[in-house]
Amino acid sequence: MTVSSVAYLCSLAVGLMFLITGILKVIEPWKFFQHLAKLRLIPPKLLTTSVYTFNGFECALGVALIAGVKPLIIIPLGMALLVFSSFLTYWGTSTGKTEDCGCYNGWVEVSPVQSIGLNVLYISLLGVALVYGQTEATLLWQWDICVVTFLLGLGLSGGSLDYRIRKGKPFIDLSPLQANRPWQAEWFDGYTEIMSGSHIITFLGPNCPHCKNLLNVLKVIHSREDLPEVFGVIQLTTDEEGQDYVDGYALNFPVGGLEPKFWDKLQIMGVPIRF
Repeated sequence: MTVSSVAYLCSLAVGLMFLITGILKVIEPWKFFQHLAKLRLIPPKLLTTSVYTFNGFECALGVALIAGVKPLIIIPLGMALLVFSSFLTYWGTSTGKTEDCGCYNGWVEVSPVQSIGLNVLYISLLGVALVYGQTEATLLWQWDICVVTFLLGLGLSGGSLDYRIRKGKPFIDLSPLQANRPWQAEWFDGYTEIMSGSHIITFLGPNCPHCKNLLNVLKVIHSREDLPEVFGVIQLTTDEEGQDYVDGYALNFPVGGLEPKFWDKLQIMGVPIRF
């Protein structure tokens, strides 16, 4: 394998990474929207447009690296984006504004240190591609595919968000939490009783007025022998807080506290939700 081939493989690897993470953001743009909103760097009126534009740009950048479009321009641009992303990750997590980098849209759990380390690796790969890669003339079709990718990423981001607003669910639902799907043990450590049989698992909010109105109905359902047992879930830090919720509303069904990271992983976007 020649040095130039190795250089292209480096560019290809980073390009695929950009393309995949861009596609994940296109499918679920609201998650990236929430991440940017937490940083408070962009005016609220420009957030939606910024999300759509960035999603299209990230996908187009990935395609450009894969197709070898203007490497002397595209590769440094990719490196600059990775450096800027690392800075945002450090600043956002160190100030408590966010808990992660937001790069993988919640689908890959990495710590801030791991995220910055991966970015250093990607920058190194692009450095190899820049130094040892071959510079060839960029053809018109290469520019065309980048432009089309950008427009598709931008348009599909808007379509994904619009569909979710109108239908109340994602167009492509990638959430691991689905009705009639087996519950995973790692989601709730210690609650083995919900691993077998049928249960109504309800996600509740301590300050949600709709949840409070639902509690009496859930208590009746749980007391009926001909209906599934109810299990409540609240985003809390300790199980003791869940027991306080049970005692406060005199509930006859158990309530467990789910860590924020699992709440995000299961893509609980609002309460109440019942499965």
